[in-house]
Amino acid sequence: AGLATLKEMRAEGAYVRLHATGRRVRESLERLCNEAEIPAQTVGEDACFDAMFTDQPISDYRSTLTSDSRLMGRFNTGLLERGILKAVQKFYPSIVHTEEDVEKTIAAFKEVVPSLST
Repeated sequence: AGLATLKEMRAEGAYVRLHATGRRVRESLERLCNEAEIPAQTVGEDACFDAMFTDQPISDYRSTLTSDSRLMGRFNTGLLERGILKAVQKFYPSIVHTEEDVEKTIAAFKEVVPSLST
């Protein structure tokens, strides 16, 4: 499986697609949190990132502890209820995620993010 993965990742444009997919998901989440006035930011790279529900700058491990873990739990549960499996920590976009997958994820964000303010 590992060798097959490496073969796919060597294909021309694989990393460009991977980062573009992650960037689209990440930017959509940031925009929706901002519109809902939910203090949040994303940290990491487009290919591996997470949301931190805090208005404090994130610069190291200790600063991640300011993130609201209860809100993160509600966010992750809301996504799962809508068919989006997110790891407890981090989003891991993939080159096999289709445009339909990305749209479904963004649609779930549009439902879940506003519900976090209640």
